[in-house]
Amino acid sequence: MTGSGRTGGGGRTGGGRTAAVPTAVAAAAVAVLAVAGGAAVWAGSQDEPVTPALSWVCAVAGAAGLAASAVLRREDAGGRYAGTGVRVAGFLLLVLVTVFLAAQVALTVRSRLHEPRSVPATVTHCRVTGQVPVEGGGLGAKTYACTFRWSVDGRESSAERPEGPYPEGKEARVWLDDDGRMSTGRPSLGSVLVFGVPALFSLAGTMFLGGWLLTDARTAAGRR
Repeated sequence: MTGSGRTGGGGRTGGGRTAAVPTAVAAAAVAVLAVAGGAAVWAGSQDEPVTPALSWVCAVAGAAGLAASAVLRREDAGGRYAGTGVRVAGFLLLVLVTVFLAAQVALTVRSRLHEPRSVPATVTHCRVTGQVPVEGGGLGAKTYACTFRWSVDGRESSAERPEGPYPEGKEARVWLDDDGRMSTGRPSLGSVLVFGVPALFSLAGTMFLGGWLLTDARTAAGRR
């Protein structure tokens, strides 16, 4: 009986060691996906190009995580970690949502601190583009679009905006973005609250699921 007990203990130790490797791979894959995916979302939210390297990193990490999870599922005969996959998906989703919301806050603050370039413009060619639908199936007020023309360093530019009507030749000022295109203006500071408050709740959910996943990983590796 004593020999049998030692064999059983050795079996548990071996199983823990066997599970430790795929558990570490899966945990590393989730961490890489969170970082690389968050970086891609941040770049896209800031109108910056997403490098192909990030896509490859996400693909490789995702494949490694799936392979490691397949090994863990085979060893989990009791189904104790059946909900871990759902928690991983929720964690990664919350990470991306949190990064997106934080990026919107950063974009708003940066836009408010940076005064965009403005130039004089002339309003021309205002035209009717349609009518606003009203309750009962009828049509209400007309909608308009006007062309704004401006010049920067001798280069003429124009853009049509859904505004008006304005008198032909009306003088106005337009804001330009860094590429010289007409901008609709800077976002309101209220956007900080609109995006910031949900970002805090999303961050709290991310930390909660992250702690839960850490407990799952320690249990799967046999480190109780």
